Amino acid sequence: MENYRSTFPLNDAAIAREAFRQILLDPITWVPLVPAVAAYTIFGASALIAGALELMVLGGVGAYWRRQWSGLVEVLRRKKIADHNRAQNAILGAAADELRLSGATNDAQRLEQFVEIKREVEQRLHEDGTLTVQKVQLEQLIDSLCFGVRDQLSTLAHKEKNDEPVDRKATLARVDAAFETLKTTVTELDTILGPADAPGGASDASIEEITRRLREETEIARRVQARLRANEDVPVSSEPPRMETE
Repeated sequence: MENYRSTFPLNDAAIAREAFRQILLDPITWVPLVPAVAAYTIFGASALIAGALELMVLGGVGAYWRRQWSGLVEVLRRKKIADHNRAQNAILGAAADELRLSGATNDAQRLEQFVEIKREVEQRLHEDGTLTVQKVQLEQLIDSLCFGVRDQLSTLAHKEKNDEPVDRKATLARVDAAFETLKTTVTELDTILGPADAPGGASDASIEEITRRLREETEIARRVQARLRANEDVPVSSEPPRMETE
């Protein structure tokens, strides 16, 4: 069963199988074999000649697809990511609809705001067609955050409906803090996607932990920007920097 809580890691084996299936069905693969088959079945060429012609054709076809393989796999990877993100957003949207139907309109709107920012982040992460470790880890964090918020809001609505004890104020405080951090992350996204390593995986982390990690990334981004601005204002010196001693 596919895990829709996180887009990554991708199933590379399944992607490779799909690429191979497309190769087998592509006319480029089987049309060049027609002359060899025709030479044997229609024109009465010997099996040896037909076989030699077929081997030559297969060699050329194989060389062609070896050159095309990485590009084909990359296209399928991007399609898989886009399809998975659409499925995630549909799941989260359905959860918001359920909240609204249960009377939790404000909670539904909160979740929809997360989904809106999630879409924006996904678009910006994948708009240049490149996939880096940092982008993967950042998307994992945001996926986990959105689904964690969905879980907390759904649990809150369920308990309130059944008159179970629940701390609504504390739950909403965590959700609101996560949302503010998510908005700030989007603002600093270009700097966050610099050379620094992104935080580790967060598939099992709580929204508090994910919020903390995103805040750390945003703080690093702010420090980098401040350092760059400060360097622009400092005159260049020909002296080498001195080592600081404790």
